[in-house]
Amino acid sequence: MQSFAARWLPRVMQGTSSGPVHYEEVITERWRSSRRDMLKVINRTSYRSVLTLYLFGQTPVPSGISEEEEMDGISGVVCIQTALLQLQELRHRLRNCQSKGLGVSAWSDAATSSAASSNLTQAFINLEMRAYWAAVAWDTSSSVTLNIRSSLTSGLKGACLEPAWRLAKGFLVGPFHARSEEWRKKGYEVSDETASQIISAAAICRLYTWKTIASVKEALAEGVEESDALFAWNALLDALEVYKTTIHPLLSTCERRLHFLGQVERLNWYQVVLHYHLGILILVDAVEAANRVDLLSQLTETKVDTEQESFNVLKFGLESEYTITGPREECSDPADTNPAAYATGKPITVSLVAIDPYPNHVVASIRLMAKVINRKYQAGKIKPEAYSYLSSTLVKALEQLPQSSKIVQSACENWPEPVPFDAASAGDV
Repeated sequence: MQSFAARWLPRVMQGTSSGPVHYEEVITERWRSSRRDMLKVINRTSYRSVLTLYLFGQTPVPSGISEEEEMDGISGVVCIQTALLQLQELRHRLRNCQSKGLGVSAWSDAATSSAASSNLTQAFINLEMRAYWAAVAWDTSSSVTLNIRSSLTSGLKGACLEPAWRLAKGFLVGPFHARSEEWRKKGYEVSDETASQIISAAAICRLYTWKTIASVKEALAEGVEESDALFAWNALLDALEVYKTTIHPLLSTCERRLHFLGQVERLNWYQVVLHYHLGILILVDAVEAANRVDLLSQLTETKVDTEQESFNVLKFGLESEYTITGPREECSDPADTNPAAYATGKPITVSLVAIDPYPNHVVASIRLMAKVINRKYQAGKIKPEAYSYLSSTLVKALEQLPQSSKIVQSACENWPEPVPFDAASAGDV
């Protein structure tokens, strides 16, 4: 956990008077220490290990780590995949206990009464299902962003046939759509509580859409039969329609009231919208790479909307602020892990982009947006001043991300140079 959170030390410690602190050294040492422990964690299958492996997988490699050192050890991607394998093994153990009638005694104290044990077991099963759904989200995210085949759910037809995904879609088009009918009416005033429900449903829709995107990417990459590819494609179009008819109007209603909502709701809205449109940007990039003009032509409107919304939500993330509590002056040691040191500290205001828990997704979105902007500028679709404004906004977003991250540093150092207008390619965008 310390390794995962260390990237935000410069933000949390800003304004303290403890003198110069070498944050890079602290961040790098935390990362090295955590990676040394990962082999032990891998060999101890438990839910705690699953979470530990995932958190390290989400911990960016510090910029001070050389290429050789990075290669000489376990990677974050391997940790995430191992976490998913451990979860599968734990679920298999639970199912075996249940099938043998040992569901109670296997997970509870034998000294407790049967009624108490039964309640405890049911509580455990409920928690286990939550852990599984969280892992499905991790698995789907890896499939979309890292081109790794899903290990918890099936590929091409999973979104249409598997119970978890059918339940997700059924919830969106059934109970939630009916319950939110009043919220979609013009002039409805969204409260924080209603916004939370809308954003939660949007997160489910985003995940369901990402699953269909992963299926399409798999179909395009592996050269499956055209009928199977079209099956995955039609499932994707269906997911886009669910978002368009059920979720998008509600998110737009929230957007009109964003400045009146709490900071947690604003952060959650920013994240779910950014991630949804990141998925569409990745999809378009994959379809273009596969040279499927026939499929790309069906995304024209969606593509334009996503390019606009991706920039708008990123700009909102830069301009909207989130207040956190820094350490007390007398407890401003970055190595201090005592929670009491941060209980009554000075408020610190940062942008939503700066505290985004998935900076790798922000970087991916920025890179794809830069590609779009460069292409449009080269084709003469936007003027130089518009290109300058858009590019500078993307650079500002990169600068807000933790600069100790190697992937952030790489994106900054390899920022694409402006490309001149090319009349020959003006009709290609």
